[in-house]
Amino acid sequence: MKEVLLIGLKALAGGTLVVAFAVLSDALKPKTFAGLFSAAPSVAVASLGVTTIAFGTGKAAQAAGAMVAGAIGLVTFCVAAMVLERRVGALTSSAVAWLAWFVAAGAASWALLR
Repeated sequence: MKEVLLIGLKALAGGTLVVAFAVLSDALKPKTFAGLFSAAPSVAVASLGVTTIAFGTGKAAQAAGAMVAGAIGLVTFCVAAMVLERRVGALTSSAVAWLAWFVAAGAASWALLR
């Protein structure tokens, strides 16, 4: 039951921050900045806050390290897909970029969380 409550708290906190950042980014120029501050960063901040309160800073630091590893994988995916797409097409570049994400995130996770 405790896990369900924590998931609910994370969802509520994340949703609240998504809305708050959406309202804030609506005032920014250009409007393309809205995506930078809305979904993923808001949910990550809310999730880390709830994790810190529920389990302490050790568990939150571990979760933050996993988030950093995932972000490194995502950047690797984007760069690989961008470089490969014009050369080999969308399907092949997506598959190779996905593998690049997996390798980069795995290596970062191993380095950060050991």
